[in-house]
Amino acid sequence: MSLKLQSPRGYGPVVPLEPKRHGGMGLRPGLDHRWAAVLNAIPISASEFFKSGLDYPIAFVRQDHNGEFTPVIATGLREGQNLHVGADGHWRAQTYVPAYVRRYPFCIAPLPGKEKGSTARPLVCVQEDQLVADSARPLFDRNGAPTPAWKPLLELLEAVEGAHQQTRVLCRRLEALGLLIPFEAVATPRQGEPLRLHGLFRVDEQKLAGVPGRDLRTMMRKGELRAVYAHLNSLENFGRLLDLNQAAARA
Repeated sequence: MSLKLQSPRGYGPVVPLEPKRHGGMGLRPGLDHRWAAVLNAIPISASEFFKSGLDYPIAFVRQDHNGEFTPVIATGLREGQNLHVGADGHWRAQTYVPAYVRRYPFCIAPLPGKEKGSTARPLVCVQEDQLVADSARPLFDRNGAPTPAWKPLLELLEAVEGAHQQTRVLCRRLEALGLLIPFEAVATPRQGEPLRLHGLFRVDEQKLAGVPGRDLRTMMRKGELRAVYAHLNSLENFGRLLDLNQAAARA
């Protein structure tokens, strides 16, 4: 069966990671974050809200393919702009690097079950051109056995996948409670036209105050309420993006 794999935003073509086929191969030396320099919005999980909210504005977007909401951090004020990746390809120092970026060039794709209605299985994939043969730190040996270099990468991928399910639950709850409303982020520089980010959603604080106590207790018990307030506090960081944008324009 041939697989049609959709690459995550910013990635090149991906293929299934096969221990025997990729035996002896490791990450390309000098791997940096240039691939993410064109991403002005990056998906995050609910577990990342607290750390991400210290550095970036967190908003929600509706996915085109299934209509579901997903949280993202805004990293730029226009399409194709990531103000946190420098000309040297490195992420801005002393700034949280989201798991979506740290897992590159790997990702997990759902592998459809063989029978109709069966549950999809996770398939580890890789952007193959970011691997090199005869690596000093191969991910798998020539027999396909995992090496110590692969263990932390696998743990990160599994953590990202687990957090993804938790995040879907949060977004579905916010939608079911009618808490997500559209908004337009507007940044007004001292000179030039205002910069606008469209297609964003945020939690409505007035509606949040009217959520029934039973639902609030559920959100508090699951840590979702903490994530919501991290999101609301983070919206102040749109001003920080404007400062970074003006600094980049002067450079």
